[in-house]
Parts: sequence; structure tokens; C-alpha cells
Amino acid sequence: MKQRLRFFLAAAISWIAFMIFIRFAFSIYQYSQTSLLSIGEVLLSFTYGLYHDVSLTGYIMMLTGLILCSSITLPGTKLKLLFRVLYAVLMLISLTIAVPNFELFRNWGFHADGTILSYLKTPKEAAASTALSTYILLFGIYIAMLTLSYKLFNRFLIKKLDAITPTKLKFLPLLLLLTASMIIPVRGGFGIAPMNVGFVYHSSNTYANLLAVNPIWNFSYSLKKLNKNKRLKLITDDEAKIRFQDMMASQTINQDTILTSQSPNIILIVLESFTSAIIEELGGKKGVTPNFHALSDEGIMFTNFYGIGDRTKIGTVGIFSGFPSLPQKPVIEFHKKVQNLPSLCKTLKKEGYNSKFYYGGDLHFASMNSYLSNVGFNNTISMDDFPGELNTSKWGVHDEFLFDRLYHDIKLEKQPFFKACLTLSSHEPFAVPMETAIQGKDENSLFMNSAYYTDKCLGEFIARLKKLPSWDNTLVILLADHGSRYVGNYVPSDPDKYKIPMLWLGGCLKQKGIKIDKYGCQPDLATTLLPQMGIDASDFTIGKNLFNKSQKGYAYFTYNNGFGFVDSSQSLIFDLNSNKWKAEIAKHNEAQTLLQYIDYSFFKL
Repeated sequence: MKQRLRFFLAAAISWIAFMIFIRFAFSIYQYSQTSLLSIGEVLLSFTYGLYHDVSLTGYIMMLTGLILCSSITLPGTKLKLLFRVLYAVLMLISLTIAVPNFELFRNWGFHADGTILSYLKTPKEAAASTALSTYILLFGIYIAMLTLSYKLFNRFLIKKLDAITPTKLKFLPLLLLLTASMIIPVRGGFGIAPMNVGFVYHSSNTYANLLAVNPIWNFSYSLKKLNKNKRLKLITDDEAKIRFQDMMASQTINQDTILTSQSPNIILIVLESFTSAIIEELGGKKGVTPNFHALSDEGIMFTNFYGIGDRTKIGTVGIFSGFPSLPQKPVIEFHKKVQNLPSLCKTLKKEGYNSKFYYGGDLHFASMNSYLSNVGFNNTISMDDFPGELNTSKWGVHDEFLFDRLYHDIKLEKQPFFKACLTLSSHEPFAVPMETAIQGKDENSLFMNSAYYTDKCLGEFIARLKKLPSWDNTLVILLADHGSRYVGNYVPSDPDKYKIPMLWLGGCLKQKGIKIDKYGCQPDLATTLLPQMGIDASDFTIGKNLFNKSQKGYAYFTYNNGFGFVDSSQSLIFDLNSNKWKAEIAKHNEAQTLLQYIDYSFFKL
């Protein structure tokens, strides 16, 4: 019996060590962030991380204990093959989650969870963001970690089975009790609250907290929550509705008219990853987007504008439907809810507009095709509509060819028209068809170089557009689908990561060279544009009119485990892991009201 207990203890220690090994490898892979922590902060992250490590090990030890119980009358040599196979499979599963997470975390800023399963529907497009060399590196890490772990387990753990002899049945209750007691580490102790992500949160530093999170535990935990419709309970829905109405301006719109026509042609260009960090007018780096810089003086620039998320599928819904997402709940993935969304496209169609959406990639990616169909675009153009020889990007057709097609169609289009375009060349892996303009092989430089290319294509497109007779009755709106972690090296909870440009251009503008400092975000587009055209925007219940002088300005965003609120006086973050605001917040604060109202609106769809 002693040998079985010793093996049980040795197995528990071995699996905890395996989890620590994964965290250590993760910390090395994320060295650029780990190096910013002190030794003490790193050790504290590893210490708090034991909550998850021990919890996950508890599940494995339940299985181990059941095997030892069921074989109590057998010698340990009979169990060696079973444990070798079992532990090898568990290692395979663990590393299959953990090693890809190294790169996903580096790109996304959060650990992989159940939401990544939606990308498996289009694996080619999902893989396009990562260079072949990265896949080779990750595969090498995977094989090395699996080989080393398996050999160490066999050498120091599996051989202990040789010492196990058949045991009398009277010891079975003790072994069963030990196995059942593993529920304690699994739950995280004797407290009321079971183990959750918040157990390992210990620091004001976001990365230090995320370093403590066990990616295998996190992924498994997220799968349990994937299909649950959990409501927020910050305040009641009725309170949120009343307070939200107080936040919105009165029905009387107090605005200046900025258009010469109420039926302008509208060209909406959504720029991939165009963070404010590369826009000079917004305090970004000079020289990255020189055409955007030159165009800024020719139109109306919104200087405090934000994306509502860090994914195209989130920003797209915000732009075209005026509707935000909740953390871990991109509304585009809820197809029944998408059918109930308002739509800028449908509203303009009622006013006689023809509409078409342009994208150089595959619109099946991230449910985009079904969304665009639901919101009423007459037609869509994607990579399949271009000659095969132009499909030279991992994502599809580069921006210069996309703008060529858009320009060609505009020349032939009957007015009024609504054209929407989503670029792709400034997406990872940042390989663009031009001589390098911004030197450097690091990711920030490669990103800026790809943005320079898109900006160049944009400048040439606008220059040609100005020569068309339709220019005098055309409004061009430039904004980003989301911000980026590049250049600014932002963490997911940093509001600056979500700050993006919005610029209105065109011959139909009455006023030019204007800066709008009021805080706004993507869902405000429809409610800002439509009133200028004399069109009712009441279907868009969450957005606000940024030209309405009586409307308070604010912006919000969501990331995987949180919600952010920004205005001229404050920046607040609500963390879902701890279910708390990261700063002191008044009981009836606007951020609290807005988050609860968005939650209410989401589940009401």
C-alpha cells in the first residue's frame, strides 16, 4: 500500500512540475513582456499559478487513483503500459493546447479559449496570419517539450511502478478516499466559489496575471462556458434602460449640416488594423501614413474615436449595424441574433441606394459572408472575383488591386450608391508587393511597412476618385476595423490599443479641415451619418450622434475578458475574471450603466 501512495504522490508532483515547465516555456517565448517584470513579480506569478496547476493535476490524479483502486490486487508491472499510454496522451493533449497558445497569446494578448474553435471552420484563412517559420518553430518546441517530458516521466515516475506489489482489499477504502479528496484541489479549496480564472489574479500588471494562468486549465474552463448565456448583474435591466436614456441626447438634434446634399454617394473604407499609433494627427509615428496625413486637412477628422474590439468580426458589426459585442460573445457568431440587427445598408437601400461590399479575401472567414448577406448588401466582391494571378497574398488579393476594382465599378455606378470596402494587406504576416519603405525586420517595422503600402494605395485611389464627375456628390469615410498591439505594444486592457482614426472626405462636404474632439466609437457611425442625410436613425439604439452638440461623448470597447469605457475625464476597465472594476467607480457611473445596457440589448436580440 505504501508503494501505491508513494506513486500517487510522485505522480502528483510530476504533473505539477509539468505544468510549471509549460509556464516557464511560455515565459521564455513571451520574453519581451516577461523581461519587463521583476524577478519577484515573475516568482509571484509562478506561485499564484499553482492554483491552476494543482487544480488541473487534481483531475489527472482522480483518474490515476481510480486505476490504482481497480488494480489493487495486481502488481505494478502490469500497469506500466497503461500509465505510459495514458500519460503520453495527456501530455499530447496538454501540449497541443499550450504550444500554439504561445504564438496566439503573443498576437492576441490573451490565452486561447473556446472562441478559437470558430476559426477552425476556415483553417486556411486562420493560418494565414502566421509565417511558415513560426509553424516550424512551434513544431520544434512541441516535439522537444513532448520528448523531454515523456522521457523524464518514464525515468523518474513510471519506473516506480516496479516496486508496487498486490495489496489487500482492506486498504481499498483508504485509496478511494484519497482519490475522492482530489475534488478539493480541483475546486480550489473548501470555499464557496469554485476554481476560476480570478484565483490566480494577484497584480495590477495584466501580463503578470496572465502569466499565472494555466493555458490548459483556461481552455478547458472556457469550453464549459462556451454555450452558456450568462447575464451580467451590475444593476437591473430597468435601471440600465432608464439611465442609458439619460446618457443619450434628447430627440431634438442640435447639429450643423456638413453635407451639400442629403443623397451623397457613400464610400466607406475600412482599413485593416489602422491604429492611431501610425496616424500622425493622433499622436502616432510620422511618415507611416503620409497620404492619410495629407488628406486629414481636406476633411473632418475625429480625433478621439475608438474601435469596439480587437477583431474584424467585432468591428464590422459595430460599423454596419451600430451594435457592440460583449466579451467572449461576438454577436456575428450568433446567427439568429444577426438577423435581428439594424443595418446601415438596409436603411440606405430604402432611400434608393445600390450597395456592394468589397474584400480581397475569403468572406467565409469568421462568418463574414452570412453577416453581409443578412445586413442587406446587394452584392459582394471577394477573392474569387479577381483573376487567379492576383491572389498573391496569404489572405488573398492585395489592396492595390482591390482599390482598382472599386474605382472601376464606381465609374460605372448609377447614383446614389453605397460602396463598402475592407482592406487586408496590413494584416499579418505583413508581406506586401512593394520595395521596403520602412526598414526593419521586427514585427513593428513589418506592420508599419504594410500600413505604408495600404496608405499608398489609398492615396492613389482618392486621387483618381477626385477626377470623377461624381466626386462633388461623394462622401468618403475612412476608419479602421480595429486597432493593433503593434507599434504601441499595448496590452488588451489598454484603451490606446483601441484608438483608431475616422476621417470624412469628399466633394459633398461643406466644411473641411475640421477636428471633432468628442469621444466616439464605431457604433456611432450610423447615428452620426444618417441624421446629416435627413434619415431616421432610431433603429440604431446604442449609437450616438457625434455632431449633436447636446450629446455627451464617450467610447467603449471589449476584449476577451473585459470591458473598457473612455471619455474626456476618465478611463475605466471592468475585468470579467475578478468581476470588478479596476478603478473606483461610482454606484451610478455611466460605464456601469452602459455595460449593463449592452448586455441587456445583446440578450434581447
